[in-house]
Amino acid sequence: MKKIIDYLKNEFNSYSKNIRITLMVLFALVAGFLIFGIQILFWGLGYTDMNNNFAMGIWIIGDLGLVALGGGAFFTGFILYIFRNDKLEPLINSTVLLGFMCYLFTFILLVFDIGQPLRAWFGYTYPNWGSHLMPQSMLTEVVWCLTLYFCVLCVELIPIALKHKILDSIPVLHYIGHYLHKLMWIMAAVGTFLSFFHQGSLGGGMWGVLYGKPTWFRPHYFFLAIVAATAGGTSFMLLIPKIAEKVMKKKVAPAESFQSLAKISGIMFIAYTIFRIYDIVVMSVKYVPLADRSFIDLWGGFFGIWLLVVELACCAGAIVLLNLKKFREQEKFLFYGVICGVVAVVFSKFDAVLHGFSVPNFPWKGFTGYFPTIQEWVVMLGSFATMALIYMWFAKYMPFFPHLEKEKHKEGGN
Repeated sequence: MKKIIDYLKNEFNSYSKNIRITLMVLFALVAGFLIFGIQILFWGLGYTDMNNNFAMGIWIIGDLGLVALGGGAFFTGFILYIFRNDKLEPLINSTVLLGFMCYLFTFILLVFDIGQPLRAWFGYTYPNWGSHLMPQSMLTEVVWCLTLYFCVLCVELIPIALKHKILDSIPVLHYIGHYLHKLMWIMAAVGTFLSFFHQGSLGGGMWGVLYGKPTWFRPHYFFLAIVAATAGGTSFMLLIPKIAEKVMKKKVAPAESFQSLAKISGIMFIAYTIFRIYDIVVMSVKYVPLADRSFIDLWGGFFGIWLLVVELACCAGAIVLLNLKKFREQEKFLFYGVICGVVAVVFSKFDAVLHGFSVPNFPWKGFTGYFPTIQEWVVMLGSFATMALIYMWFAKYMPFFPHLEKEKHKEGGN
């Protein structure tokens, strides 16, 4: 035991002061996550600020945000394995891990969000189908697609783990990893098919069918959510390795890999912004008037039109900084561009959840507000902290970045 403690102390002290402070903050958030998570699971949702108006709170924003950003994993894998853009190969391990963690913690946050975790299996088995009934629960499709795609990500993650020098030295595991890697194009195709449906249904479909809510109802919301995931998700898949580069102070992937993914994200943001403007126009002239309201009247209360302004401003920033070569090739502007992309998609989820619930169903009622409790904040931030620690562990102890491993071998050979 003493040897383990000494090893951990030496390992911790080997980092710089800033990294040690960061690690302490992350571990503190994880500890808070465990404490408050147990409190909420055992004593119920009374520790949250959710109510009959805000039936879903900050955790569902985390779910929607993680799923949308994790959607960059399926799209990047699809471009690499199906369209054979080999420039993305150095980033695929990072992409798979990020997608895996986004979906894993989507499930974890859902456990808290549903209120009665022991009944979580209802989502798989009660689609509300019956004689002379159309399917009533879109959440059933969401749960099944999420689960199946998570299984696909698990399969995609196995070859990365098996590349560790200890595991790779075992012949059976070496061949398993080798042949699984050859099957990745099938996993990419299956993952794209599954992700297409749950991105649309969870991100837009389950909200867009609610004709009683003028802020949500529109048939094309399903497709808008898919395009948002391909745009913001690819920015996220680029942002995290860039942060890893700054922390490790080493090039984790060739510049052409980042440039290729940035161009893809930039093009998708053009498509998303056009679609979003179309969405706003159609909502204004067609769907909101069905509820005898005007579009601008819906933008009141604390979660007001500033959410939409920030989202569109970030979309514009992503388009300019990721599509114009003179900006994209500068490290600083590339970093700002992908941050704009991530923020744009996250704010679209803030808009859907916080603004959507705050708007009254009837014009004679007032706007409502929602302020997450400390328990809600810590559970969500603790989830993100755990994700950060897992990513850091993979980056340090696993052959995570092929480009970095090649550079190490070159240095060793010299």
